[in-house]
Amino acid sequence: MRPFRLLLLAQLAACAPDYTAVRDWASQARDAMLPIEAPRAPRPPVAPVPAAPVTQDGRAGAVLALQEGAAAWLGMLAFLADDGWPRQRENPLTDLVAKVQPYDPEGAAGLHELGEVMAYAARRDTRAPWLSTAVERGDPSFQKIIGALQRQSAAMAAEGPSPSRGDPPRGVPPARRTLAQEVAAMRQADADRQRIAQDARAAALARVGEGHAFLAAHTDELSRSDTARLLRVQEMELRRLVLLGAAG
Repeated sequence: MRPFRLLLLAQLAACAPDYTAVRDWASQARDAMLPIEAPRAPRPPVAPVPAAPVTQDGRAGAVLALQEGAAAWLGMLAFLADDGWPRQRENPLTDLVAKVQPYDPEGAAGLHELGEVMAYAARRDTRAPWLSTAVERGDPSFQKIIGALQRQSAAMAAEGPSPSRGDPPRGVPPARRTLAQEVAAMRQADADRQRIAQDARAAALARVGEGHAFLAAHTDELSRSDTARLLRVQEMELRRLVLLGAAG
């Protein structure tokens, strides 16, 4: 009887859905959401990576809170895809909501809702079989967070100083004029590099939102080989955008 039971368990394991591509995409998407200096999740995660406390105030704190909340959700998806067992039974994003509320009520609502889904998943003792349900239930709230991040990141960039592009005044000796032009060219190159990095970060944010929407639209196909191929392409593009974003 015991050998038969072991054989049955082996057959069930062999038939279990393979969510490796979802796990890898979610892990890479988490990396793309966070500032370059933020800690990255181990692969595969040994536990859902919690949101880090946000001590910054103002709009910068709101943006970071949105990033941390989205990253925590993506980390939980990666953990579920790896058949992990979430244990945090209370809303893990509550502290982040207050940071966002004054600047983007819709984004704050998205954080609260997503945290409730995460807590519900833990209370129901869910694992990999619940992955498609988690994606489907979480997508509307996740898209609210992506929209809020796009709005608040753009507002924060608009509040920043504009690079100086002035030419040296007339009457400056040739040697000093040449030096001033070289300094101006260096500043312009730095501004161009920062713009490219900022554009890459914005593109990565949009890609993560599109990727999550793709998962939500294909919840019955998350373990299929063609879905895995598409996710691997998205993962590679996110990795490229993360590298470009770090260059600024």
